Amino acid sequence: MKGQPKVVYVDGSTVLRGLVIEGSDEETLLHLAACNQVELISKGREWNTVLLGLIEMVRASGAEPFGGESLQQLRKSLPVDFR
Repeated sequence: MKGQPKVVYVDGSTVLRGLVIEGSDEETLLHLAACNQVELISKGREWNTVLLGLIEMVRASGAEPFGGESLQQLRKSLPVDFR
């Protein structure tokens, strides 16, 4: 339908790369979704891939771990529909 954004199915690795790799195609895809140019859909379990990747990066950097509320806010703020 005209006016409807194109639907793109993504996996957790794509979302994670979009979050952490500046200038990547995946980051561009997240920006397009945030601007309602495309609609990103992912299976609910793919959030676990994003979560585990973030936890590993935080652990490797020695930074303070994310709290549950912070992770919940991140999930809500992502332009991805985890179903």
